[in-house]
Amino acid sequence: MNHPAITWIGWTMAFLVLVPHARSWWRTFALLEGIDRTLIRQMLHLCRFTGNLRILVISFAMIGFLVCIRTLGMPVPLVVVAMMASVVLVPLLRMTLPPTVLFLAGSGERGNALLIRLHFAVAPLRVVALLDPQRMGTVGQMLRLDLMRTSSENTWKSMVHRLIDIAPIYVVDTVHRTAPIRYEAFLMLAPERAGRTVFISDDNGVCPSLLAEGIDPSEHAIPVTKPGDMEHAVLRLLDMASTEPNRATCTQNRATVVAENWDSLPSVLMIGLVDGLDGHFLLAQARNTEKSLIALLVPLSSMDQNAANDSIELLWDFSRNPQLVGLYLETTGLAMVRREFLLENSELLDVHIAGVDPQNMSFEDLNKPEPVGDAVHQLCHEWRRAAQQRGLEFRFARK
Repeated sequence: MNHPAITWIGWTMAFLVLVPHARSWWRTFALLEGIDRTLIRQMLHLCRFTGNLRILVISFAMIGFLVCIRTLGMPVPLVVVAMMASVVLVPLLRMTLPPTVLFLAGSGERGNALLIRLHFAVAPLRVVALLDPQRMGTVGQMLRLDLMRTSSENTWKSMVHRLIDIAPIYVVDTVHRTAPIRYEAFLMLAPERAGRTVFISDDNGVCPSLLAEGIDPSEHAIPVTKPGDMEHAVLRLLDMASTEPNRATCTQNRATVVAENWDSLPSVLMIGLVDGLDGHFLLAQARNTEKSLIALLVPLSSMDQNAANDSIELLWDFSRNPQLVGLYLETTGLAMVRREFLLENSELLDVHIAGVDPQNMSFEDLNKPEPVGDAVHQLCHEWRRAAQQRGLEFRFARK
């Protein structure tokens, strides 16, 4: 079995199997201007929450077996060692490779077809998705190592945030109005992400998931792409990404995956602005509390049961995304901001706006914006500018 010709053929086949993965690493390294050890550990950490964990465990077990063969001098043919080494390294190289494109779509035939086209378009770079492999048939098994769907439903949103931190390009299929797709499309509307996102519409140029969030792309200068033009739009963003300076900055956030439960929900100090907006009072309340978030509820707000449920769902984003410092629900009239960020920008709270007594409102008052709500709206804009100057995120939502 250790005949030189057979051994040479075995090692040659193992080398040929590994060449495409080496090429993928080289291209990704050039695009990101480097791949550090922390990022590789982050990719291994994410595998723990996906269906690929079993593959990862088997790979490490086989590595241990190969080490034992080498250490104990066991009489195993070199051709077998070569083939085993290639089988072990292929999944490890793929699962630890940082993704270049994050594909967000609903599981189904359309999502499968778009994912396959993306793989061919950006090869040898890696495309990852959170599609359900059980609904992908043979395609799901072929691309199993690139499917980062979490094994638990209460961690998928956190997984999306972690992959957003890593991948420089995003592709979102907006044809479905389901809650997960609406949430993912909503995340991509952030100013720091929208320019790196391809929003795929239906054949008529309509984006149902964005419209469900009250966002008409044509009114906000958001470019949308029809399915037939997806590859061209993605390659254009890749060309732009390859010329951007400091391209590795998008991979610097090393947060962990956070499960959605009551223990991970941030604590909130709710302040009702019934009598007006007094910045000095807000600062005093923020200094005297240990709550993580300060929430401001404006007069005449529409905080019903649905709005309360939406606000709780979005509260977890503060746990999932350390870069998120504030959130303003425009329709509800609720602003939430991290306590530390509020105190660090205390100069913005040099404001005092008196409330209006509903029983003493004149016709002129009825035709004017409610003063406290308008002041909170302006304050949120100032907070967002302060956040952007520091590379942080203050999000506006039409909820």
